[in-house]
Amino acid sequence: MSDEFTASTRTASADLPSLETMMRIRPTSRHWRAASAASLTALAVLAAGCGSGDSAAGTSGGAAETSGEKPFIALSNGFIGNGWRQTMIAKFEAAAGQAQADGLISKYKVVNAPGENSATEQVAQIKSLLLQKPDALLIDPASPTALKPVIQQACSAGVTVVVFDSAIESECAYVLQNSFVDWATYAAKPLLEGIGGKGNVIVSRGVVGSQPEAEMLETTKKILGEYPGVKTVATVNGMCDGATAQKAVLGVLSSVPKVDGVVGCGDGYGVAQAFATAGKPVPAVTFETNGRALSYWKDNKIDNGSVAVMSDPGQSVAALWQALDLLEKRDIPKHMTFPIVLVEQKDRDAWASVLKPDEYAAWPWTRELFREQVKAVQTGGAPVQPPIPTAAG
Repeated sequence: MSDEFTASTRTASADLPSLETMMRIRPTSRHWRAASAASLTALAVLAAGCGSGDSAAGTSGGAAETSGEKPFIALSNGFIGNGWRQTMIAKFEAAAGQAQADGLISKYKVVNAPGENSATEQVAQIKSLLLQKPDALLIDPASPTALKPVIQQACSAGVTVVVFDSAIESECAYVLQNSFVDWATYAAKPLLEGIGGKGNVIVSRGVVGSQPEAEMLETTKKILGEYPGVKTVATVNGMCDGATAQKAVLGVLSSVPKVDGVVGCGDGYGVAQAFATAGKPVPAVTFETNGRALSYWKDNKIDNGSVAVMSDPGQSVAALWQALDLLEKRDIPKHMTFPIVLVEQKDRDAWASVLKPDEYAAWPWTRELFREQVKAVQTGGAPVQPPIPTAAG
């Protein structure tokens, strides 16, 4: 983004749901059909980060619960190729490492599927991971459908499964996710209002093939349909990553007319660089929530009411607490929707001061805050607003 950014989200805010409404936690209700089970595959390449505790996990799924041992928590991530996913893993590893030091878990392991969000690769890695017999398995899935057989396999083995960052076709898994409708709405509508509801736009898609991206694309299309004066001149796969979006947008600029805006999912800084490289005016974009983009926004004194919005990479930490509470037989809703991260101008500097350039803003979920959110879901009460992290925290 540059000083030429013209979108005014303050003006558009009357047409958008309030922040309190956007933050409301609401269970989702998805009922899915069964699919066939896949055979066990023992061969997989494990790109892992593992806790170093001496305690071993149980000898079978759920063994920690019955034997008194502390549980072994595993996380399978379907895609590692953007800063959001890397922040998500880093937050989980920090929380899991502390949980291990506090004696809450015996050990933890992270496996990241290689490639471009390949469900086939993730399935193979999960099957190999299950041979290590974790007590709970957290999954950021590459597909809402393809993982169902292996998830059922895990559940049948007594493993507690928590899927986060996406819905999933599984009757046995617990699901924790953000509202992708809210994310897509706040990424698109202020921008379209800012360009006066007319002109040419590029749509930069997210992690294509994932359930969140499909839901966001559908929402984006609906919003674009409300603006007959806006024409979509190109669609690219930005993968919610600034560097990827920069290359993708740069690749189409020579073949499109004047662009007034780029509707993305948190890749605005990279998009701005693409236009600057091409020697073209930077159009309206929506910032990502990482340190580099927020500092760029701050340092260039862009005081037009802009926002940065993305889903919360701290979901992985919330999923950790959910898994531990489930292993303790606490009552947890099967589906929960937690708040996205919306950085308004009033909070921009506070976030920018605590984030590294490639680190994304994440809500600091403690176990206590997680339980407060669960209570809010169960009672229909107001959602808990987590604090903005501080430099000391």
